[in-house]
Amino acid sequence: MKRPLLLALFGLAYLAAGAPPRGAGQSGKAIICLTYDDGLPSHLGTVLPQLQAAGLKATFFLNGIAGASTALGEASPAVVGWTTAAANGHELANHTLFHACPEELGWQKAYAIESYTVERMVQEVKAQNNLLALLDPARKIRSFAYPCNNLLIGTVDYGALLMQQGLVRYGRAGGDRLSVVTDLARINPMQMPSWMVEQGTTLAELVAFAEKAKKAGGVGIYQFHGVGAEFFTVSTETHQAFLAYLKQHANDYRVLTFSEAMEAIARK
Repeated sequence: MKRPLLLALFGLAYLAAGAPPRGAGQSGKAIICLTYDDGLPSHLGTVLPQLQAAGLKATFFLNGIAGASTALGEASPAVVGWTTAAANGHELANHTLFHACPEELGWQKAYAIESYTVERMVQEVKAQNNLLALLDPARKIRSFAYPCNNLLIGTVDYGALLMQQGLVRYGRAGGDRLSVVTDLARINPMQMPSWMVEQGTTLAELVAFAEKAKKAGGVGIYQFHGVGAEFFTVSTETHQAFLAYLKQHANDYRVLTFSEAMEAIARK
């Protein structure tokens, strides 16, 4: 499938369920959330070291991870890496176990979201919570991100059910580079919009989204995938420069994990 169609479908999955209303925000520091999807190798090899160097914390929405190493006599690099990330203050959050997406995006029918029941999804989220608890036992409340930003199973808003069952407390949805949250009094905590950062996004574009949040006194949530590798990729240099920008403008921005941001909004 061509990448523009894939991006459009990711956005439409969010918009079809209805974006939260936007309105006048409050003055003061904007909240910035750096979120990363799918537990990719570049997150362990590039993103975490860059965040550590910048002194910033982020949220990583993980699927089931590789539990073994390709080398004899060593622990799984993913287990070691994500356990260390949690110990260093990063948030490990739920992105389901198997990341079911629509069949039209290339998923085989048996594994596509169209073949899912709500109960099957609930079981996956429970299983992923159990896995995350082994990596990050100190965290008792989990956030959630919808695979492919798809909010529905059939016509059912399954995120609301996940929240009602106490499996997750907050949910991150999709959106575009206009999806800055400005009306903090009228949010849906299970459908917080984010900008799914596109392939080849520049430093100027990343900064522009942050500046929109700053101008509104609102919240800007970035949804990254690959950094220097994989898919929907931004370059390693661009990502590092953006972290440096946020650090240099600490008087304008509070960089929080997704759950921290939601808790801060609740206190307003």
